[in-house]
Amino acid sequence: MRFIKFFIYFFVYLISYNLFAQDIEQTTSKTLQTSVMQPITVTVGGNFVVTGSFTAFRTQRLDHFITSLYNQAQEISLGAVNKPEIIKQIKKELQKYPLRDILLKRADGTQIKIDLLKFRLTGDFKYNPYLMNDDVIIFPSYDEKKNIVEISGAVNKPTQFQFVEGDKLSDAILFAGGINKAYDNVTEAEISRIKENGKAEEIIRVKISDDVPLQRGDRITILFNENNKTIFKVLVLGEVNRPGYVYITKNNTTIREVIEKAGGFTYDADLKRAEILKGTDESQIMKMKAIRDAYEADTSFTTLPLVLKTVDELKSEEIKMLRSANVTTEEFQYSFVYDNSLRFIENKSIIDFTKIFSDSAKDGNYIVNDGDIIIIPKKQNLVYVFGQVVNPGFYLYDSTKTWKDYINEAGGVTQTAKNGKQTQIIKGTNRTWFNAEDTIKIEPGDFIYVPKDLPRDLSYYIQNIGAVSGIVTALISITFLIIQATK
Repeated sequence: MRFIKFFIYFFVYLISYNLFAQDIEQTTSKTLQTSVMQPITVTVGGNFVVTGSFTAFRTQRLDHFITSLYNQAQEISLGAVNKPEIIKQIKKELQKYPLRDILLKRADGTQIKIDLLKFRLTGDFKYNPYLMNDDVIIFPSYDEKKNIVEISGAVNKPTQFQFVEGDKLSDAILFAGGINKAYDNVTEAEISRIKENGKAEEIIRVKISDDVPLQRGDRITILFNENNKTIFKVLVLGEVNRPGYVYITKNNTTIREVIEKAGGFTYDADLKRAEILKGTDESQIMKMKAIRDAYEADTSFTTLPLVLKTVDELKSEEIKMLRSANVTTEEFQYSFVYDNSLRFIENKSIIDFTKIFSDSAKDGNYIVNDGDIIIIPKKQNLVYVFGQVVNPGFYLYDSTKTWKDYINEAGGVTQTAKNGKQTQIIKGTNRTWFNAEDTIKIEPGDFIYVPKDLPRDLSYYIQNIGAVSGIVTALISITFLIIQATK
């Protein structure tokens, strides 16, 4: 009986203790939750987009708090702006605050150096502590041109970063995204240091493993041996069975192999007008970049619109060529301008695509280079008739037709057309002009041009007579002077 009473008392005690413990735990939890959620005050000073005292929470880390303030400041700054160029400039200016050497002052006197750049790269929370009430965050001022270190070479992301006392080579490599694994046996770095007067340079070669201290203004190159394990490719467009990028090896792939990898030519390929573009000058580089950008945006891209895009660039090129020219105005206007324009727009290679697969020709052995662009246009089984004809336009090619047949098909000549003997045949392959009266065979893609008989009024003839008279008078005067001088 005594044992039963003891058991009952003990059971009641356990229940009471558990209920009491749960009550204590819930009370403690509520107290902690209230403490955590209670707002705290954090002050921001120094070189940041906004300064002053702001409300934060103990659950916030420094980077989250700063990012929130930055986003609010940017939203307010851009609220009344709608011009893209101004928006871009404002964003650029707002981003000019330091991420390193930030000082966090605690209310108890503790001071902590914060490196948000390292936190964002490593995720190490020791660089991004929780906030406490009455924290003060001070952003340093620094010279964006002098208080920096630059790193390039065998790294994933060449960059420049804010220098902080105590930085080492390993920090620079971290900020540059690490060593690029595409390079083998990367063990050394070269540090360039400019003297204070800016006129002398010290070159220091170090082992990466030594992790040497850096100085303000250092320029670092992570040394490497050339790595040829890169993606070499050629862009093939037009009439091949598999247009697009074709992968090649460095200085070892022939144009025949490229066309084979592209599936060969289609039945409609016009090999006489095919061309290979190379970055031989600035104009070609710009044209090739435009072609690649257009193709990568839309694989159904055609290169024809590029002619329109080069007008402004062509004018600039023309001015550069004219600056020191010693040709006459007439020669420049009626000869050089056109020849130079053709050079700028086309700049064709010497490859004869009709002989690429010929064993007796060397054209197929031509070595292509990374970045080359090969364009194979479609056959034009048409002849274009234009100028002084009733209905200019394309007409179906017929090997039995003469140039007169095509003009008749175009409705005949207009009243302002020049004498038929002045009609020109322009070859589609190289745009060479021939008089139609010559025995020139018309081929698909050719042009037939009927020029206009320009009207001449009396003033035109008077002007020309005056010019001729002036020349004659000058010749007579010179002859007279020569005769007088020999007497």
